[in-house]
Amino acid sequence: MLAVDPVLAELPSGLAKTDEKQTPAHYETPGFGSGGSFGAGVSVTFTSAASIPDVYRMIGENAVRNGWVAKAADSTGMTNRWLKTYPDGSPATLILSCKDQNATTTTRSCTLDGGI
Repeated sequence: MLAVDPVLAELPSGLAKTDEKQTPAHYETPGFGSGGSFGAGVSVTFTSAASIPDVYRMIGENAVRNGWVAKAADSTGMTNRWLKTYPDGSPATLILSCKDQNATTTTRSCTLDGGI
């Protein structure tokens, strides 16, 4: 469900996917650390020559187009978290983060993490 959501599966033009990791839902037996059920997750890393505000705008517009609702903003005031409830009732969260937002490099690396 999350892995095929267009917001993670089809990045907007100008964003180049460099890596994708999928973690299936699973159960870990409690031991010395925490245990229990963990939901599925997808992490997509991408690069872009666009400015950080443009990257956040493109991801945000794509998220809203695909049924996600803005939830929170980062310290710069840019929306970086969205929520969605799938038809089966599963709640999902989407979080965008970019490395060193003040860097002057021409290509930026960002990660879009989705979890249920």
